[in-house]
Amino acid sequence: METTLFLAQFLGLFSIILSVAIILRRKMIVHVIGDFLQNRTLAFVVGIAEMATGLLLVLLHSSWNGPLETALSALGWLLLLEGIFYLFATKKLLRQMIGLLDNVSAYYFFAVLYLLLGVYLVKEGFSITL
Repeated sequence: METTLFLAQFLGLFSIILSVAIILRRKMIVHVIGDFLQNRTLAFVVGIAEMATGLLLVLLHSSWNGPLETALSALGWLLLLEGIFYLFATKKLLRQMIGLLDNVSAYYFFAVLYLLLGVYLVKEGFSITL
């Protein structure tokens, strides 16, 4: 349980900070995504990092008992699969997938969804009652 709480605290705070930056700095993030699409090496390195993080989460915390454990385990699997995707995706496929974020509504939808995930993880990880 200590590992679960630590992961919830760490990933929750990380998610909140990153999602707030994504929400407040849309122009910069769109520019970063553009650079990401132009640099296959960067996509490969990001894929390695994301795959390693996902694999660590899957191996360290593969528990589906309860909502918090399920959320953390699912996040680990999603990171692992996304990392593998970045390793094998072509530039064209990357453009198509990330091009969905050109839609302002979709961009903010996913940013707020990420923020809500972070808030949930922090709430559970620090045992905050509302």
